[in-house]
Amino acid sequence: MQEQTGWARVWAERARVIWGGVALAGAIDRAARIRGDAVAVEVTEPLSLPGFSMETWSYRDLARFVGRACAVLREAGVVPGERVVIYTGNALNAPLLALAAIRCGAQAVPINHKASADEVSYILRDSGAATLIVDPETVAGAAEAIGEAPAVVRVLVSAGARGGAAQGRDALQGEVAPEVLVIDLAARMLEPLPIGAPAEVSDDAVCAIFYTSGTTGSPKGAMLTSASLMQGAGAIMALPRLRSYRVLIALPAAHIMGFAATLLPILGGVVVRRWARFDAEAIRDELASGEVDAFLGVPSMYQLLVRAGATERELSGVKLFMSAADVMPGELIRDFKRVGRLVSLGPVQIPAAFVEVYGSVELSGAAMVRLSLPWMAPASGGFVGIPLPGYRVRIVDDQGRRVRPGEVGELQVRGPGLLRGYLGRGGGGAIVEGGWLRTGDLASRTWLGMVRFVGRDKDVIKSGGYSVFPAEIETRLQEHPAVEIAAVVGVPHPTLGAVPAAAVVLSEGRGEAELEGVTRWIGERVASYKAPRAIVAMVREELPYGPTGKIKKRLLSEVLSDRLRQVDEAGDRG
Repeated sequence: MQEQTGWARVWAERARVIWGGVALAGAIDRAARIRGDAVAVEVTEPLSLPGFSMETWSYRDLARFVGRACAVLREAGVVPGERVVIYTGNALNAPLLALAAIRCGAQAVPINHKASADEVSYILRDSGAATLIVDPETVAGAAEAIGEAPAVVRVLVSAGARGGAAQGRDALQGEVAPEVLVIDLAARMLEPLPIGAPAEVSDDAVCAIFYTSGTTGSPKGAMLTSASLMQGAGAIMALPRLRSYRVLIALPAAHIMGFAATLLPILGGVVVRRWARFDAEAIRDELASGEVDAFLGVPSMYQLLVRAGATERELSGVKLFMSAADVMPGELIRDFKRVGRLVSLGPVQIPAAFVEVYGSVELSGAAMVRLSLPWMAPASGGFVGIPLPGYRVRIVDDQGRRVRPGEVGELQVRGPGLLRGYLGRGGGGAIVEGGWLRTGDLASRTWLGMVRFVGRDKDVIKSGGYSVFPAEIETRLQEHPAVEIAAVVGVPHPTLGAVPAAAVVLSEGRGEAELEGVTRWIGERVASYKAPRAIVAMVREELPYGPTGKIKKRLLSEVLSDRLRQVDEAGDRG
Protein backbone atom coordinates (compact mmCIF):
# COMPACT_ATOMS: atom_id res chain seq x y z
CA MET A 1 0.00 0.00 0.00
CA GLN A 2 2.88 2.32 0.86
CA GLU A 3 4.48 1.71 -2.55
CA GLN A 4 1.20 2.53 -4.30
CA THR A 5 0.93 5.72 -2.29
CA GLY A 6 4.44 6.66 -3.42
CA TRP A 7 3.55 6.05 -7.06
CA ALA A 8 0.35 8.05 -6.68
CA ARG A 9 2.32 10.93 -5.20
CA VAL A 10 4.80 10.86 -8.10
CA TRP A 11 2.10 10.84 -10.76
CA ALA A 12 0.24 13.63 -8.97
CA GLU A 13 3.46 15.61 -9.08
CA ARG A 14 3.79 14.91 -12.80
CA ALA A 15 0.23 16.14 -13.35
CA ARG A 16 0.94 19.37 -11.46
CA VAL A 17 4.00 19.96 -13.65
CA ILE A 18 2.03 19.39 -16.86
CA TRP A 19 -0.96 21.54 -15.96
CA GLY A 20 0.59 24.12 -13.67
CA GLY A 21 4.11 24.43 -15.04
CA VAL A 22 7.19 24.82 -12.91
CA ALA A 23 9.47 27.78 -12.21
CA LEU A 24 13.24 27.37 -12.34
CA ALA A 25 13.49 28.33 -8.64
CA GLY A 26 11.71 25.11 -7.67
CA ALA A 27 12.66 22.91 -10.62
CA ILE A 28 15.30 20.81 -8.83
CA ASP A 29 13.02 20.27 -5.81
CA ARG A 30 10.21 19.20 -8.14
CA ALA A 31 12.52 16.88 -10.12
CA ALA A 32 13.65 15.24 -6.88
CA ARG A 33 10.05 14.55 -5.87
CA ILE A 34 9.38 12.97 -9.26
CA ARG A 35 12.61 11.00 -9.81
CA GLY A 36 13.90 10.52 -6.25
CA ASP A 37 17.00 8.35 -5.99
CA ALA A 38 17.43 7.82 -9.75
CA VAL A 39 20.86 8.77 -11.07
CA ALA A 40 20.93 12.36 -12.37
CA VAL A 41 24.61 13.26 -12.78
CA GLU A 42 27.95 11.47 -12.91
CA VAL A 43 31.10 13.56 -12.42
CA THR A 44 34.77 12.97 -13.09
CA GLU A 45 35.99 15.48 -10.48
CA PRO A 46 34.12 15.05 -7.17
CA LEU A 47 33.73 17.96 -4.77
CA SER A 48 35.90 18.20 -1.67
CA LEU A 49 32.87 18.42 0.60
CA PRO A 50 31.75 15.75 3.09
CA GLY A 51 28.36 14.39 2.14
CA PHE A 52 28.74 15.67 -1.42
CA SER A 53 32.00 14.06 -2.53
CA MET A 54 30.37 11.27 -4.54
CA GLU A 55 30.89 10.64 -8.25
CA THR A 56 27.23 9.66 -8.78
CA TRP A 57 24.49 12.11 -7.80
CA SER A 58 20.80 11.28 -7.48
CA TYR A 59 18.02 13.83 -7.91
CA ARG A 60 17.64 13.95 -4.13
CA ASP A 61 21.38 14.69 -3.80
CA LEU A 62 21.05 17.62 -6.20
CA ALA A 63 18.05 19.00 -4.31
CA ARG A 64 19.87 18.56 -0.99
CA PHE A 65 22.91 20.54 -2.22
CA VAL A 66 20.86 23.30 -3.83
CA GLY A 67 18.55 23.58 -0.81
CA ARG A 68 21.38 23.76 1.73
CA ALA A 69 23.37 26.29 -0.33
CA CYS A 70 20.22 28.39 -0.67
CA ALA A 71 19.72 28.26 3.12
CA VAL A 72 23.26 29.57 3.69
CA LEU A 73 22.72 32.39 1.19
CA ARG A 74 19.52 33.39 2.97
CA GLU A 75 21.25 33.28 6.34
CA ALA A 76 24.01 35.52 4.92
CA GLY A 77 21.43 38.12 3.96
CA VAL A 78 20.77 37.42 0.28
CA VAL A 79 17.26 38.58 -0.62
CA PRO A 80 15.05 38.10 -3.72
CA GLY A 81 16.07 40.31 -6.62
CA GLU A 82 19.67 40.61 -5.43
CA ARG A 83 22.47 39.64 -7.84
CA VAL A 84 24.82 36.85 -6.82
CA VAL A 85 28.01 36.35 -8.84
CA ILE A 86 29.21 32.74 -9.06
CA TYR A 87 32.93 32.64 -9.88
CA THR A 88 34.09 29.08 -9.26
CA GLY A 89 35.84 26.26 -11.08
CA ASN A 90 33.83 24.22 -13.57
CA ALA A 91 33.01 21.30 -11.27
CA LEU A 92 29.39 20.47 -10.44
CA ASN A 93 29.28 23.17 -7.77
CA ALA A 94 29.20 25.83 -10.55
CA PRO A 95 25.72 25.13 -11.98
CA LEU A 96 24.32 24.02 -8.61
CA LEU A 97 25.32 27.25 -6.87
CA ALA A 98 23.66 29.22 -9.66
CA LEU A 99 20.49 27.17 -9.08
CA ALA A 100 20.80 27.79 -5.34
CA ALA A 101 20.87 31.55 -5.90
CA ILE A 102 17.84 31.27 -8.19
CA ARG A 103 16.05 29.16 -5.56
CA CYS A 104 16.47 32.11 -3.17
CA GLY A 105 14.79 34.40 -5.69
CA ALA A 106 18.12 36.07 -6.46
CA GLN A 107 19.63 36.63 -9.89
CA ALA A 108 22.53 34.28 -10.61
CA VAL A 109 25.47 35.83 -12.48
CA PRO A 110 27.90 33.07 -13.54
CA ILE A 111 31.49 33.93 -14.55
CA ASN A 112 33.83 31.62 -16.43
CA HIS A 113 36.56 30.26 -14.15
CA LYS A 114 39.17 31.27 -16.76
CA ALA A 115 38.19 34.94 -16.60
CA SER A 116 40.94 37.40 -15.71
CA ALA A 117 40.82 39.54 -12.56
CA ASP A 118 40.00 42.57 -14.74
CA GLU A 119 37.06 40.74 -16.34
CA VAL A 120 35.76 39.61 -12.95
CA SER A 121 36.10 43.13 -11.57
CA TYR A 122 34.23 44.56 -14.56
CA ILE A 123 31.29 42.15 -14.13
CA LEU A 124 31.15 42.75 -10.37
CA ARG A 125 30.96 46.50 -10.98
CA ASP A 126 28.58 46.31 -13.94
CA SER A 127 26.18 43.95 -12.17
CA GLY A 128 26.31 45.82 -8.88
CA ALA A 129 26.41 42.46 -7.09
CA ALA A 130 26.68 42.52 -3.31
CA THR A 131 27.43 38.80 -3.04
CA LEU A 132 30.25 36.81 -4.61
CA ILE A 133 30.72 33.03 -4.41
CA VAL A 134 34.20 31.61 -5.07
CA ASP A 135 36.08 28.36 -4.50
CA PRO A 136 39.77 27.47 -4.07
CA GLU A 137 40.32 27.47 -7.84
CA THR A 138 39.29 31.13 -8.23
CA VAL A 139 40.25 32.72 -4.91
CA ALA A 140 43.41 34.38 -6.23
CA GLY A 141 41.63 36.16 -9.06
CA ALA A 142 38.71 37.07 -6.82
CA ALA A 143 40.89 38.73 -4.15
CA GLU A 144 42.31 41.11 -6.74
CA ALA A 145 38.90 41.86 -8.29
CA ILE A 146 37.01 42.53 -5.05
CA GLY A 147 39.12 45.60 -4.31
CA GLU A 148 37.77 47.23 -7.48
CA ALA A 149 34.13 46.37 -6.69
CA PRO A 150 32.91 48.45 -3.73
CA ALA A 151 29.37 47.02 -3.90
CA VAL A 152 30.55 43.58 -2.76
CA VAL A 153 29.79 43.18 0.95
CA ARG A 154 30.02 39.39 1.35
CA VAL A 155 32.11 36.61 -0.16
CA LEU A 156 31.09 32.98 0.32
CA VAL A 157 33.72 30.30 -0.20
CA SER A 158 32.50 27.00 -1.62
CA ALA A 159 34.31 23.70 -1.74
CA GLY A 160 35.48 22.81 -5.23
CA ALA A 161 36.99 19.82 -6.96
CA ARG A 162 40.49 21.05 -6.20
CA GLY A 163 40.31 21.87 -2.51
CA GLY A 164 38.07 22.49 0.46
CA ALA A 165 36.45 25.79 1.35
CA ALA A 166 38.69 26.34 4.38
CA GLN A 167 41.68 26.52 2.05
CA GLY A 168 40.00 29.25 0.00
CA ARG A 169 38.69 31.10 3.05
CA ASP A 170 42.17 31.26 4.60
CA ALA A 171 43.61 32.55 1.33
CA LEU A 172 41.05 35.37 1.27
CA GLN A 173 41.46 36.47 4.87
CA GLY A 174 43.61 39.56 4.92
CA GLU A 175 43.32 40.03 1.17
CA VAL A 176 39.94 41.81 1.29
CA ALA A 177 38.80 44.89 3.16
CA PRO A 178 37.74 44.31 6.80
CA GLU A 179 34.16 45.34 6.03
CA VAL A 180 33.77 42.52 3.49
CA LEU A 181 32.30 39.50 5.25
CA VAL A 182 34.00 36.20 4.34
CA ILE A 183 31.78 33.13 4.95
CA ASP A 184 32.72 29.46 4.76
CA LEU A 185 29.78 28.34 2.62
CA ALA A 186 30.81 24.68 2.70
CA ALA A 187 31.02 24.53 6.50
CA ARG A 188 27.65 26.22 6.93
CA MET A 189 26.06 23.80 4.44
CA LEU A 190 26.89 20.97 6.83
CA GLU A 191 25.08 22.68 9.72
CA PRO A 192 21.39 21.95 10.48
CA LEU A 193 19.92 25.07 8.87
CA PRO A 194 16.22 25.39 8.01
CA ILE A 195 15.97 24.74 4.26
CA GLY A 196 12.73 26.55 3.53
CA ALA A 197 10.70 26.52 0.34
CA PRO A 198 11.89 27.90 -3.01
CA ALA A 199 11.15 31.58 -3.49
CA GLU A 200 7.87 32.40 -5.20
CA VAL A 201 8.78 34.68 -8.08
CA SER A 202 7.12 35.45 -11.39
CA ASP A 203 8.13 33.38 -14.40
CA ASP A 204 8.81 36.68 -16.15
CA ALA A 205 11.15 37.95 -13.44
CA VAL A 206 14.88 37.99 -14.24
CA CYS A 207 16.55 35.03 -12.53
CA ALA A 208 19.94 34.87 -14.28
CA ILE A 209 22.35 37.20 -16.04
CA PHE A 210 24.82 35.67 -18.49
CA TYR A 211 27.50 37.99 -19.82
CA THR A 212 28.31 37.96 -23.51
CA SER A 213 31.85 37.21 -24.62
CA GLY A 214 32.61 40.85 -25.37
CA THR A 215 34.40 40.17 -28.68
CA THR A 216 33.11 43.48 -30.10
CA GLY A 217 33.38 45.61 -26.96
CA SER A 218 32.66 45.39 -23.26
CA PRO A 219 30.64 42.31 -22.20
CA LYS A 220 26.92 42.90 -21.77
CA GLY A 221 24.76 41.18 -19.18
CA ALA A 222 21.90 39.33 -20.90
CA MET A 223 18.96 39.22 -18.49
CA LEU A 224 17.12 35.89 -18.70
CA THR A 225 13.89 34.86 -17.00
CA SER A 226 12.64 31.60 -15.57
CA ALA A 227 10.24 31.30 -18.51
CA SER A 228 12.98 31.82 -21.10
CA LEU A 229 15.38 29.34 -19.50
CA MET A 230 12.75 26.65 -18.89
CA GLN A 231 10.95 27.02 -22.27
CA GLY A 232 8.43 24.32 -21.52
CA ALA A 233 10.91 22.03 -19.75
CA GLY A 234 8.16 21.21 -17.28
CA ALA A 235 6.64 18.91 -19.90
CA ILE A 236 9.80 16.83 -20.21
CA MET A 237 10.03 16.62 -16.40
CA ALA A 238 6.73 14.75 -16.40
CA LEU A 239 7.96 12.07 -18.81
CA PRO A 240 8.78 8.71 -17.19
CA ARG A 241 12.31 7.44 -17.64
CA LEU A 242 12.17 4.21 -19.64
CA ARG A 243 15.90 3.55 -19.51
CA SER A 244 19.05 5.39 -18.45
CA TYR A 245 20.36 7.44 -21.36
CA ARG A 246 23.70 9.14 -20.83
CA VAL A 247 24.89 12.34 -22.47
CA LEU A 248 28.53 13.37 -22.07
CA ILE A 249 29.36 17.06 -21.84
CA ALA A 250 32.54 18.98 -21.02
CA LEU A 251 31.32 22.56 -21.36
CA PRO A 252 31.71 25.63 -19.12
CA ALA A 253 28.62 26.01 -16.93
CA ALA A 254 29.14 29.78 -16.83
CA HIS A 255 28.03 30.00 -20.47
CA ILE A 256 24.47 29.50 -21.60
CA MET A 257 25.21 26.39 -23.69
CA GLY A 258 26.96 24.62 -20.81
CA PHE A 259 24.31 25.67 -18.29
CA ALA A 260 21.39 24.58 -20.49
CA ALA A 261 23.17 21.36 -21.49
CA THR A 262 23.43 20.47 -17.80
CA LEU A 263 19.99 21.60 -16.65
CA LEU A 264 17.62 20.42 -19.40
CA PRO A 265 18.80 16.79 -19.67
CA ILE A 266 18.62 16.48 -15.89
CA LEU A 267 15.04 17.74 -15.87
CA GLY A 268 14.22 15.35 -18.71
CA GLY A 269 15.54 12.29 -16.90
CA VAL A 270 18.73 11.90 -18.95
CA VAL A 271 21.89 11.08 -16.99
CA VAL A 272 24.49 13.80 -17.49
CA ARG A 273 28.04 12.48 -17.58
CA ARG A 274 29.80 15.74 -16.75
CA TRP A 275 33.49 16.45 -17.30
CA ALA A 276 34.82 19.59 -15.65
CA ARG A 277 37.62 19.80 -18.23
CA PHE A 278 37.88 18.61 -21.80
CA ASP A 279 40.46 15.83 -22.22
CA ALA A 280 40.36 14.54 -25.81
CA GLU A 281 42.05 11.19 -25.17
CA ALA A 282 40.08 10.36 -22.02
CA ILE A 283 36.77 11.38 -23.60
CA ARG A 284 37.65 9.40 -26.73
CA ASP A 285 38.05 6.30 -24.55
CA GLU A 286 34.77 6.96 -22.73
CA LEU A 287 32.89 7.40 -26.01
CA ALA A 288 34.33 4.05 -27.10
CA SER A 289 33.26 2.33 -23.86
CA GLY A 290 29.71 1.72 -25.02
CA GLU A 291 28.28 3.46 -21.93
CA VAL A 292 27.57 6.86 -23.51
CA ASP A 293 24.49 7.40 -25.70
CA ALA A 294 25.12 10.99 -26.80
CA PHE A 295 27.89 13.59 -26.90
CA LEU A 296 27.54 17.38 -27.01
CA GLY A 297 30.50 19.58 -27.84
CA VAL A 298 31.69 22.50 -29.93
CA PRO A 299 33.46 22.04 -33.30
CA SER A 300 36.91 22.58 -31.79
CA MET A 301 36.29 19.64 -29.43
CA TYR A 302 35.38 17.40 -32.36
CA GLN A 303 38.58 18.46 -34.12
CA LEU A 304 40.62 17.56 -31.05
CA LEU A 305 38.85 14.21 -30.82
CA VAL A 306 39.84 13.51 -34.43
CA ARG A 307 43.46 14.31 -33.60
CA ALA A 308 43.19 11.90 -30.67
CA GLY A 309 42.06 9.14 -33.05
CA ALA A 310 38.37 9.03 -32.09
CA THR A 311 37.20 8.50 -35.68
CA GLU A 312 39.53 5.51 -35.96
CA ARG A 313 37.74 3.80 -33.08
CA GLU A 314 34.35 2.13 -32.95
CA LEU A 315 32.00 4.41 -31.00
CA SER A 316 29.06 2.05 -31.44
CA GLY A 317 27.41 3.05 -28.16
CA VAL A 318 26.98 6.67 -29.28
CA LYS A 319 23.63 7.14 -31.02
CA LEU A 320 23.62 10.91 -31.27
CA PHE A 321 26.32 13.56 -31.70
CA MET A 322 25.45 17.22 -31.11
CA SER A 323 27.32 20.45 -31.78
CA ALA A 324 26.74 24.15 -31.16
CA ALA A 325 28.50 27.54 -30.86
CA ASP A 326 29.98 27.50 -34.38
CA VAL A 327 29.57 26.00 -37.84
CA MET A 328 30.45 22.29 -37.91
CA PRO A 329 32.51 21.13 -40.93
CA GLY A 330 30.59 18.60 -43.02
CA GLU A 331 33.54 16.21 -43.10
CA LEU A 332 33.51 15.94 -39.31
CA ILE A 333 29.77 15.28 -39.31
CA ARG A 334 30.25 12.43 -41.78
CA ASP A 335 33.16 10.91 -39.86
CA PHE A 336 31.42 10.86 -36.48
CA LYS A 337 28.16 9.55 -37.89
CA ARG A 338 30.14 6.74 -39.51
CA VAL A 339 31.75 5.52 -36.27
CA GLY A 340 28.63 5.89 -34.10
CA ARG A 341 25.58 3.63 -34.19
CA LEU A 342 21.94 4.65 -33.88
CA VAL A 343 21.02 0.96 -34.08
CA SER A 344 23.35 -2.01 -33.66
CA LEU A 345 21.54 -5.35 -33.81
CA GLY A 346 23.66 -8.06 -35.39
CA PRO A 347 23.68 -7.48 -39.14
CA VAL A 348 21.52 -4.35 -38.75
CA GLN A 349 23.97 -1.48 -38.35
CA ILE A 350 22.56 2.04 -38.70
CA PRO A 351 25.01 4.97 -38.37
CA ALA A 352 24.57 7.64 -35.72
CA ALA A 353 22.59 10.85 -36.18
CA PHE A 354 24.07 14.33 -35.85
CA VAL A 355 22.33 17.47 -34.59
CA GLU A 356 23.69 20.99 -35.04
CA VAL A 357 22.21 23.66 -32.79
CA TYR A 358 21.95 27.37 -33.50
CA GLY A 359 21.38 29.70 -30.58
CA SER A 360 22.86 32.37 -28.36
CA VAL A 361 22.74 33.73 -24.84
CA GLU A 362 20.17 36.29 -26.04
CA LEU A 363 17.88 33.37 -26.92
CA SER A 364 18.53 31.48 -23.65
CA GLY A 365 20.06 28.67 -25.68
CA ALA A 366 18.85 26.93 -28.83
CA ALA A 367 16.47 28.41 -31.43
CA MET A 368 17.17 26.34 -34.56
CA VAL A 369 18.47 22.86 -35.33
CA ARG A 370 19.75 20.92 -38.29
CA LEU A 371 19.29 17.16 -38.05
CA SER A 372 21.54 14.95 -40.14
CA LEU A 373 19.96 11.51 -40.13
CA PRO A 374 21.85 8.26 -40.82
CA TRP A 375 23.01 7.98 -44.44
CA MET A 376 21.97 11.60 -45.05
CA ALA A 377 24.83 13.67 -46.48
CA PRO A 378 25.52 16.88 -44.52
CA ALA A 379 24.25 19.97 -46.31
CA SER A 380 26.98 21.80 -48.19
CA GLY A 381 27.81 25.39 -47.38
CA GLY A 382 27.61 25.26 -43.60
CA PHE A 383 24.65 25.24 -41.19
CA VAL A 384 21.20 24.81 -42.74
CA GLY A 385 18.42 24.45 -40.18
CA ILE A 386 14.81 24.92 -39.16
CA PRO A 387 13.37 26.84 -36.18
CA LEU A 388 12.42 24.97 -33.04
CA PRO A 389 8.74 24.99 -31.99
CA GLY A 390 7.70 28.43 -30.79
CA TYR A 391 10.41 30.26 -32.74
CA ARG A 392 10.05 32.33 -35.89
CA VAL A 393 12.83 33.63 -38.10
CA ARG A 394 13.07 36.23 -40.83
CA ILE A 395 15.86 37.51 -43.10
CA VAL A 396 15.88 41.27 -43.65
CA ASP A 397 17.94 43.88 -45.51
CA ASP A 398 19.46 47.06 -44.07
CA GLN A 399 16.04 48.73 -44.16
CA GLY A 400 14.35 45.94 -42.23
CA ARG A 401 12.55 44.56 -45.31
CA ARG A 402 12.30 40.82 -45.87
CA VAL A 403 14.59 39.56 -48.62
CA ARG A 404 13.70 37.00 -51.25
CA PRO A 405 14.76 33.32 -50.94
CA GLY A 406 18.44 32.92 -51.76
CA GLU A 407 19.34 36.52 -50.91
CA VAL A 408 21.62 37.26 -47.95
CA GLY A 409 20.41 39.46 -45.12
CA GLU A 410 20.44 39.73 -41.35
CA LEU A 411 18.89 36.85 -39.45
CA GLN A 412 16.29 37.94 -36.90
CA VAL A 413 14.64 35.57 -34.43
CA ARG A 414 11.57 35.78 -32.19
CA GLY A 415 10.57 33.20 -29.61
CA PRO A 416 10.06 32.15 -25.98
CA GLY A 417 13.75 32.26 -25.06
CA LEU A 418 14.24 35.94 -25.90
CA LEU A 419 16.17 37.88 -23.27
CA ARG A 420 14.47 40.58 -21.21
CA GLY A 421 17.20 43.01 -22.21
CA TYR A 422 20.80 43.88 -21.36
CA LEU A 423 21.53 44.96 -17.81
CA GLY A 424 21.58 48.77 -17.72
CA ARG A 425 21.29 48.99 -21.51
CA GLY A 426 17.68 48.07 -22.26
CA GLY A 427 17.46 46.25 -25.57
CA GLY A 428 20.91 47.50 -26.48
CA GLY A 429 19.72 47.95 -30.07
CA ALA A 430 19.40 44.17 -30.40
CA ILE A 431 15.60 43.99 -30.01
CA VAL A 432 13.52 45.72 -32.67
CA GLU A 433 9.80 46.40 -33.04
CA GLY A 434 7.70 43.28 -32.73
CA GLY A 435 10.10 41.53 -30.35
CA TRP A 436 12.57 40.46 -33.04
CA LEU A 437 16.17 39.84 -32.00
CA ARG A 438 18.83 41.21 -34.33
CA THR A 439 21.33 38.36 -34.17
CA GLY A 440 24.10 40.04 -36.14
CA ASP A 441 24.30 36.86 -38.21
CA LEU A 442 23.99 36.82 -41.98
CA ALA A 443 21.81 34.15 -43.53
CA SER A 444 19.64 33.30 -46.49
CA ARG A 445 16.48 31.25 -46.76
CA THR A 446 15.88 28.40 -49.17
CA TRP A 447 12.67 27.99 -51.18
CA LEU A 448 11.70 25.27 -48.69
CA GLY A 449 11.99 27.73 -45.80
CA MET A 450 15.23 26.38 -44.32
CA VAL A 451 17.78 28.88 -43.02
CA ARG A 452 21.34 28.82 -44.35
CA PHE A 453 23.89 30.48 -42.06
CA VAL A 454 26.41 32.62 -43.99
CA GLY A 455 28.49 34.33 -41.30
CA ARG A 456 28.65 37.07 -38.71
CA ASP A 457 27.87 40.58 -39.95
CA LYS A 458 30.90 41.90 -38.08
CA ASP A 459 33.11 39.25 -39.70
CA VAL A 460 32.18 40.17 -43.28
CA ILE A 461 35.22 41.36 -45.21
CA LYS A 462 34.59 44.38 -47.44
CA SER A 463 37.15 44.01 -50.21
CA GLY A 464 37.14 46.41 -53.16
CA GLY A 465 33.35 46.74 -53.06
CA TYR A 466 32.75 43.02 -52.67
CA SER A 467 31.46 41.27 -49.53
CA VAL A 468 33.40 38.16 -48.55
CA PHE A 469 31.79 35.81 -46.02
CA PRO A 470 34.51 34.01 -43.99
CA ALA A 471 32.31 31.02 -43.07
CA GLU A 472 31.94 30.15 -46.76
CA ILE A 473 35.70 30.16 -47.36
CA GLU A 474 36.41 28.28 -44.12
CA THR A 475 34.00 25.53 -45.11
CA ARG A 476 35.70 25.13 -48.49
CA LEU A 477 39.23 25.16 -47.02
CA GLN A 478 38.32 22.44 -44.54
CA GLU A 479 37.31 20.21 -47.43
CA HIS A 480 41.00 20.00 -48.42
CA PRO A 481 42.61 16.87 -46.94
CA ALA A 482 45.63 18.82 -45.69
CA VAL A 483 43.54 21.28 -43.66
CA GLU A 484 42.17 20.37 -40.24
CA ILE A 485 41.08 23.83 -39.04
CA ALA A 486 40.62 27.03 -41.06
CA ALA A 487 39.85 30.56 -39.91
CA VAL A 488 39.45 33.42 -42.38
CA VAL A 489 39.69 37.11 -41.45
CA GLY A 490 40.22 40.42 -43.18
CA VAL A 491 43.62 42.13 -43.14
CA PRO A 492 44.24 45.75 -44.24
CA HIS A 493 45.01 46.47 -47.91
CA PRO A 494 46.15 49.89 -49.24
CA THR A 495 43.68 50.04 -52.15
CA LEU A 496 40.99 47.42 -51.54
CA GLY A 497 40.43 48.31 -47.89
CA ALA A 498 40.81 44.72 -46.76
CA VAL A 499 41.52 41.31 -48.27
CA PRO A 500 40.85 37.83 -46.90
CA ALA A 501 43.66 35.92 -45.21
CA ALA A 502 43.50 32.48 -43.64
CA ALA A 503 45.11 30.72 -40.71
CA VAL A 504 45.07 26.95 -41.03
CA VAL A 505 46.02 24.07 -38.79
CA LEU A 506 47.39 21.36 -41.03
CA SER A 507 46.32 17.74 -40.69
CA GLU A 508 48.67 15.33 -38.97
CA GLY A 509 51.61 14.41 -41.17
CA ARG A 510 51.21 17.49 -43.40
CA GLY A 511 53.81 20.24 -43.57
CA GLU A 512 54.00 23.87 -44.69
CA ALA A 513 55.08 22.69 -48.13
CA GLU A 514 51.40 21.88 -48.64
CA LEU A 515 50.35 25.54 -48.40
CA GLU A 516 51.14 26.34 -52.01
CA GLY A 517 48.89 23.50 -53.13
CA VAL A 518 46.12 24.58 -50.73
CA THR A 519 46.34 28.16 -52.04
CA ARG A 520 46.05 26.96 -55.62
CA TRP A 521 43.22 24.55 -54.72
CA ILE A 522 41.03 27.17 -53.03
CA GLY A 523 41.74 29.66 -55.84
CA GLU A 524 40.19 27.22 -58.30
CA ARG A 525 37.01 26.85 -56.25
CA VAL A 526 36.00 30.36 -55.23
CA ALA A 527 35.83 33.73 -56.95
CA SER A 528 39.15 35.55 -57.15
CA TYR A 529 38.07 38.25 -54.69
CA LYS A 530 37.16 35.56 -52.13
CA ALA A 531 40.43 33.63 -52.35
CA PRO A 532 42.74 34.28 -49.36
CA ARG A 533 45.68 36.44 -50.39
CA ALA A 534 47.76 34.65 -47.78
CA ILE A 535 47.41 31.31 -45.99
CA VAL A 536 49.46 30.93 -42.81
CA ALA A 537 50.05 27.62 -41.06
CA MET A 538 49.64 27.74 -37.27
CA VAL A 539 49.53 25.18 -34.52
CA ARG A 540 46.20 24.94 -32.75
CA GLU A 541 47.57 26.46 -29.53
CA GLU A 542 48.42 29.67 -31.44
CA LEU A 543 44.80 30.29 -32.43
CA PRO A 544 43.06 32.78 -30.08
CA TYR A 545 40.18 30.64 -28.85
CA GLY A 546 37.59 32.14 -26.55
CA PRO A 547 36.07 30.29 -23.56
CA THR A 548 33.22 28.85 -25.67
CA GLY A 549 35.56 27.35 -28.26
CA LYS A 550 35.10 30.08 -30.87
CA ILE A 551 38.10 31.75 -32.48
CA LYS A 552 38.36 35.46 -31.66
CA LYS A 553 38.48 36.85 -35.17
CA ARG A 554 39.59 40.37 -34.19
CA LEU A 555 42.64 39.05 -32.36
CA LEU A 556 43.43 36.65 -35.19
CA SER A 557 43.26 39.50 -37.70
CA GLU A 558 45.84 41.40 -35.65
CA VAL A 559 48.10 38.34 -35.47
CA LEU A 560 47.93 37.67 -39.22
CA SER A 561 48.39 41.34 -40.06
CA ASP A 562 51.57 41.44 -37.94
CA ARG A 563 52.92 38.24 -39.52
CA LEU A 564 52.24 39.40 -43.06
CA ARG A 565 53.77 42.80 -42.32
CA GLN A 566 56.91 41.08 -41.05
CA VAL A 567 57.07 38.98 -44.21
CA ASP A 568 56.72 42.10 -46.37
CA GLU A 569 59.43 43.93 -44.40
CA ALA A 570 61.77 40.95 -44.71
CA GLY A 571 61.12 40.90 -48.47
CA ASP A 572 61.90 44.60 -48.76
CA ARG A 573 65.18 44.12 -46.92
CA GLY A 574 66.02 41.18 -49.16
